[in-house]
Order: sequence, then C-alpha cells, then structure tokens
Amino acid sequence: MNSKMAEGEFEVVPIPQVSLAPDQLSRKFLLCQVCNDIYNEDGKHARLLPCLHSLCFECLNKTKVNDQLQCPTCKVTHNVSNVDKTCPRDNTRRDLMDFVKVKRAPTAVGCTACPSNIATHRCRQCAEFLCGECESAHKRVNATKNHILLELEKLKQSSDLDAFCRQLLCSEHPDNDLKLYCTKESCQKPVCMMCAIVTCKETNGHKIESADTVANSKRQIIRDQKVKMEDVGKQIQSVTNDVKAEQEMVSKLRKSVEDEIDKTFDSLEQIISQGRADLKKTLEDDVMVKQDNLKTQDADLKRMRSEIEESSKFTDQALAYTNAPAFLQVYQTIQNRLKTLTDQFFDKEPHEMATFGFHAKGLVSEIQSKVAEMANIWSVSAFPPNCKVEFGDDLEENKAATFIVKLKDFQKKGPFKDGGLDVTDMKIIIKDPKGAETECARKMKKGSTDELEVTVKPTMTGRHSLEIRVLDRVVVSKDFESKPAVVRGSRKEPSPQKTPPVRREVPKPEQPATPLGIQKPDMTFDRDKAHKDVSISADGKVFKNISAGDQTEPVPSNSRLQKYKGALCAKGIKYPGRYYYAIKMEIKVKKPLDKSNLVYELGIARKSVIGKNLVVEGEKFAWSMIGAHHVDCDAICLHIAHNNHLLYHEVLTKNETGSTMERVFGFLLDTEFGQWKVFDHKIEKEICVVESVDCSEFLYPVVAGYNPNSVEVTATFMDV
Repeated sequence: MNSKMAEGEFEVVPIPQVSLAPDQLSRKFLLCQVCNDIYNEDGKHARLLPCLHSLCFECLNKTKVNDQLQCPTCKVTHNVSNVDKTCPRDNTRRDLMDFVKVKRAPTAVGCTACPSNIATHRCRQCAEFLCGECESAHKRVNATKNHILLELEKLKQSSDLDAFCRQLLCSEHPDNDLKLYCTKESCQKPVCMMCAIVTCKETNGHKIESADTVANSKRQIIRDQKVKMEDVGKQIQSVTNDVKAEQEMVSKLRKSVEDEIDKTFDSLEQIISQGRADLKKTLEDDVMVKQDNLKTQDADLKRMRSEIEESSKFTDQALAYTNAPAFLQVYQTIQNRLKTLTDQFFDKEPHEMATFGFHAKGLVSEIQSKVAEMANIWSVSAFPPNCKVEFGDDLEENKAATFIVKLKDFQKKGPFKDGGLDVTDMKIIIKDPKGAETECARKMKKGSTDELEVTVKPTMTGRHSLEIRVLDRVVVSKDFESKPAVVRGSRKEPSPQKTPPVRREVPKPEQPATPLGIQKPDMTFDRDKAHKDVSISADGKVFKNISAGDQTEPVPSNSRLQKYKGALCAKGIKYPGRYYYAIKMEIKVKKPLDKSNLVYELGIARKSVIGKNLVVEGEKFAWSMIGAHHVDCDAICLHIAHNNHLLYHEVLTKNETGSTMERVFGFLLDTEFGQWKVFDHKIEKEICVVESVDCSEFLYPVVAGYNPNSVEVTATFMDV
C-alpha cells in the first residue's frame, strides 16, 4: 500500500482483466474436477481446497475419508475435519458463470425473469439479465430506473468481471446485503447491517468496518504475498536453469572423458579391451547417478513451479472480482496457500555437478600389471551447502597450520564415488590479500572418507581465501584472517600476557542487575531521515550510496540528515542488555580513488551527534569503523580507531577498476561492560573490541557511503 496515502485510505487498483478464453475458464474454474459437472447454487456449489483447486460439495463429501481429502488434481492430502473453514464455499464462481455465458454467446442468454425470452441487457445493481420488456419495465419503476443497464453485445467485448458481480445476502437476514465486515478475531466474516446491530455489537468487542474497505486491504495483502511467492518461483526457475545447464555440462564432460579414454586405450586395445569396457560401465553408472539426481531435482522444481503458476493464475482470477464478501470468504484459504508455496523449502543449487573425469597416469608403460590399479573413473558429488571448512588456532604469518575440509554430497554422504582423492582432479588453492595463489598440500584424514587435512602457511597478514577446485570449478570457498607472527619466549620480548581490559563505568538505572542473554533486534534504516543523495530499500534493510532517483514519498528536506551522507537505524539500543546485529558490506570500484578518499563508515552514535559532520568518528558519543583509500597500501583499507589510537587495520580490496569486496561484519554492543565488539560474521572471528562505550542513552547504528562516482557501496542488515 502506498505509504504516502492518509491513514485509513486505500489505494484504488484497476480491476484485473480476465485473460483466459471462455472455454479455458469453464474447464479450469467452472467444472468439478471429480464429476466434471458444472457448479451450481445447490449441492454442487464450488468448494475451494487449501491447494486452491476446487470440487463440488457433493464430491467433497464423497471423496473425504476419515476427515482426510486428497485433491484430485495435485494429489495433496488435506485435513478437512472442519469443512467450512478448511474448504470454504467459493461464491466467485457463480459470477464467473454469467461472464462465460455472455462471452460464449450473448444472443443465447435467457432473461432472468422471463427465461423463454432472450436477454439484451444486464443490470449491474440487480445482477440480472433483462429481455427487452424487462429492460423497459426496469427503467419505469422508481426503485430501479436509476440502475445501470449494460448491453450484452458490449459486455462480450469487455474482459473485466465488474458487471457480473452480484451482492451476497445475509444468511441470517436474507433481505439484507453483506456490506459490512466484523474484524473481531473470533468473528472475521462479512455481516449485514442487522447483524452489526443485533449480534456484532461494538459493546461486545466487535468492530465493524466496510466490507469494501477490508477487502481492499486484504487484496493488497494477497498482492504482496503473490509478489513474494512469484519471487520464489523465479528462484526455482533460476535453479531449474542451473540444473539444466549442469545436465548439459555433465553430458558434455561425459563426451570429453570418453574421448580421453578412447585416445589412451586405442594403442593398447588388444590388452585392455576388457578394462575399457569396465571403465565405461563405471562412467555410465556414475553419470546415470548424477543425471538421475539432477532429473529428480528438475522434476521436483518443475512441480513446485507449476503449483506456483497455478496458484498465481487462480489468485489473479480471485483478485479480478470486486465482490468483497465472496472474496473475503476465500481470502484466508488463498493466503494460506500462497504462504505455503512461498515458505516451501528447496535447494538453491543443483544436487550434482559435472565433476568427474578419467585418470590414466603411466598407463602405457605399465599396462600389463597396472591397468586395474592405474586406470580409474573418478567422480565427485560435492554439494557446496553441505561442505564445511574447520579452522583450528588463529593463523599467523609464516606459520604452518592445518584446516579440516569436510566434503559431502547433497544427501550428506561422502562425495568420492569412485577412485578416491588421489586420482581426483582436485586442487586446494590459497589466495593472499594481493590475489597471489598457492596450491596447498592435502591428504585424506586417517580413518575418514570425506575429511581432508589441508596444510597452509600464510606468507603475509590480512584476509586470505581458501578454495577447493575440481576441474577448476570452485566447490568450496572460505575466508580467513592471518595475523602478525607473535614472538613467544624471547628474552628481548616477553610472552604476551592476557590482562583484563580497563572498563569505564557508565551510569545505570537504579534497578537490580540481572544476567541477560544476547538479543538480536530486527534492524532497519530510517528512510525519512536518510540523506537525500543515498537510497534505502522499501523494507528498510538495504542502503546504497547513490540516490534511487524515484522517490515517491515527499519528505521535508530539513528532516533528513544534511552533512552526514548516510542513514541511521530506526531503533536505538540502550542499557541494559547485549545486542548483536550484522551488516553485509559490498564494494565495487568503478574507477580508482584519489588518495585518502572515504568509501564508507559503520558505527554507533547518539542521535544528537549524527549529522553534524561528514563522519561520526571523533565525536564524543560515537564509535565507528572507516573504509577508505590508504596511500601506503594503495588499496581500500579498513581502519578502527578510538581516542586517536589505531586499534585495527586491514586491506579490503585493490584500488583498481572492477575490484570488489563483500564482507559481513557482526557487531555486539555489550551495555553491561560498555563494549562494542566487531566480528567477521562469516568466519565467526572477533576483529576488534572498542572499550568505554557510554550506553546510558540510546545509541543508533549508522552507515554512510561516499564518492558514488568512484565506488558503489551497499550495506544490508542481515537476519542473524
């Protein structure tokens, strides 16, 4: 809903157009899926299932067994112990019947009052077809002479349902229309004026609103839910495309591996013909496993996509009606189905990868005795979401350390199908902060079939990345930090000793201190306070250092931040408690920055000091971290300083066109001890601790982005 509209108003949305042909509408929405009869107003009236398919009331009662009903269309089983609640009557179908009649043959529609006469008009208010005589009488009678009469021939050319909507009557007071809606939680239904006076009294906690007003609001909820559901559908389609591409790559790689096998064995055909057949069989089996897994995933994704498309079409159909009570009767069912489809789980990546090959090292020279040992088909089915890298102690410059890499397939089983690690075309690469790559030694952990021991020795400090590559395709990627070497046991430099940090006492409310767990508040940026040259997403989660250029909500300029090119959080944090939140920072260099140019700032500050200057760093009640071009490194670096002392420095990315950086920083504000801790959220490592943070008044997380012509900055509040 447009937030600039006054409270209590609703956006006027044009009536959706019906896009299906009459025969398609009839088959899809007007026929019972079991008996194939047309729905009517009696025992064969339409009932809407939670999956948004339908069948007539008679067939529903015949089909359900022990309060269980299997949908004849999608085969999903529903609990129907309360039929009226689970499978509500769908009165939108009767309006659709009249629409289809006119679309098919308007000259064959009978008059409602005189069925033997052909109708020429339809009364919008009475929802009745009228012959010529009835039309004339309609115009003469005082009660109906001002009604809107529509010619059937013109209606045939129209694609909206507005002219076919008939008003529902109250079951308790049949002479009254259902024009109101009771919003009391235990009621939640359309009511007439008499119901509002007799049974739904406001003195009993009932709240009466216009049915049209409530319907407009709930239509918007459905539209929003539909958008989210269709986004899931797009994700499913994207994964489907990835699965399809992987299937093609598997097939292509299969041909390549077969060619390699043939090339190696052609010179040894008489000796190793049997070995060749065995290897091809192994390859075929492995390919079949991969293809079967991918086909199965493809089929599941298509089914899910089909369910979303069907629900989307039905939702469009339901949203096409302006008959508020009829819509409200099916609203909850539609919403439940859309939410179910939106929240459904599916893997976001193909279950298999085209990662297998042929190993034939030294085969010709030792063919007689080594063919079975040296010629192998290897296959790896590593599924990245199930693969993990475990770090031991903190890594230090020029000190060897060991990682444990756990590889699993999509079923969380060992990934090596044949041949094992030794013959697999796998490389483990370490990238240092400058981008240089070094291949690491690796071996299978003793007694394991899926855990690798990887030995690394960083040659510099800073952020490194570990990549597991199979056929030069990255299967696992993990970042880690290398710290400066620590001199231990030297006479010139004593071993480091841990000393408790000096904590500054901050004023606290006069109340007993109680141990508090870590809270994870839902953070959003304040769109109305953000600087005019930056943009905040509609949900308040995403900040960009460029103006969206399409602001539809006028906000007085004097209410926005003036000097500070950023935004503050909508909610503040105050003693007592420990609060954790995470922000993903993304940087893309469009052109090299000049020396010492600012890129971004992340921090916390009192509202009174935000906006005074270009940055909050240096203010009395503000603590922050700065990303900027660093002349000495000729790179974009991270700096954390406090009281004119540098606490932390790190190279983030090169100062070159096209350079990018993505980091998720975690922040823990401990109001008990006055600490602001900064973490690398992804690898769960503490980066820095800022002491003496005054939490006696509300502190607001802030973010700012600078130099949009040279660098793109995006900050996103993450779910933690």
